[in-house]
Amino acid sequence: MGLPKTGTTYVQSALWDSRDRLASAGCLAFGEKPVSSWRAASDLLGRRPKGADAPDVVGAWSDFVEAVRGWDGDRVIFSEELLGNATRRHVRRVVTALSPCDVHVVVTVRDLARTLPSVWQQEIRKGRTWTWGEFLAAVRDPDNGPATAGVAFWLRFDLDRVLRIWGSVVPAANIHVVVVPPRGTATEVLLGRFAEATGVDPLVLACRRPEVNTALGAVEAEVLRRLNVALASELNEREYTRVVVESIIPALQKRTASPRCQLPDEHRSWAAEKSEHLIESLERQQFHVVGELSDLVSRPEAEPGRDPDDLGDAELVDPMSAALVAACTTYGHFWWRARRRDDISSADAATRLGSRARALGYHLRITVLERADHNKMFGRLARAYLKRESSRS
Repeated sequence: MGLPKTGTTYVQSALWDSRDRLASAGCLAFGEKPVSSWRAASDLLGRRPKGADAPDVVGAWSDFVEAVRGWDGDRVIFSEELLGNATRRHVRRVVTALSPCDVHVVVTVRDLARTLPSVWQQEIRKGRTWTWGEFLAAVRDPDNGPATAGVAFWLRFDLDRVLRIWGSVVPAANIHVVVVPPRGTATEVLLGRFAEATGVDPLVLACRRPEVNTALGAVEAEVLRRLNVALASELNEREYTRVVVESIIPALQKRTASPRCQLPDEHRSWAAEKSEHLIESLERQQFHVVGELSDLVSRPEAEPGRDPDDLGDAELVDPMSAALVAACTTYGHFWWRARRRDDISSADAATRLGSRARALGYHLRITVLERADHNKMFGRLARAYLKRESSRS
């Protein structure tokens, strides 16, 4: 159930990729689609998102409960970060609905110095416009700055609060805290820790896509933030997803030379202090901790990072050009698809068939001509075609 930005996408991808092997071992990784858990959690929490998935949310939680009751194996894994937003009422509903099953809670957590840049970037991907500095200031002092930054961050990332809510109903012995290993550690280590927490064979878990949620560099993230400022809500959510999330962001992700966005030195002592308090809190309680609590204290980065707020305009030119190319390409492709649909829909069947036949003939003639210089047979065909057409004129 999260916390978000703590390797959850990687773990969920491994669960999805390994679901057949897990099922053979008696473990159900819930969902006919990767989005199934998200829909069920949304239904549980009363979240009714706008868009194409909205009708599929209603009743999705009941579908999960039925799947649990109908499973013949010894365990079911349900993974969705939205559950970190649950209230005590939601937790009671979960435990009651799944009774007499033994409910366990798995929470992943990592050091604050890595979490903060990841969260800021994720919010920028959703259209937010705060600078890196504005976001950090709001997180350190939620009473000031944008509430959507500071207050929203701690509602999702206050581990003590999340554990207190779930621990009010679920026994401490059934709550497992998985510590994300430091950067540079083999990805299999996180899967091994998750497997230990859930009681599954670690050899069964495997992710075919190790880079499932590639981060943007500091330069690319700042380009995206400035683009959001310029758009100023010109796009609705679906339009933003289609153009920015599905086109521009992947183009920016391909640029790998940019340094990471890192926590500035002036914030590191504060982050270390928060981590020490969290470690002390976990040590006092009786939760099952998998991994080293010392990994929650950030370590010096092996590679120097950049502060996005300190970037000059000249550094943004190339990634901005990549974003512009992606936007133009997306617009062109969708315009052409729409135009073709309009052209096809306005003609009857016989007309469409004749048009396609002419298009095929034209395409074949052009292909032969373009390859005539490199293929003797095509060369002869091209010359024969020219002679035939010339004799007709």
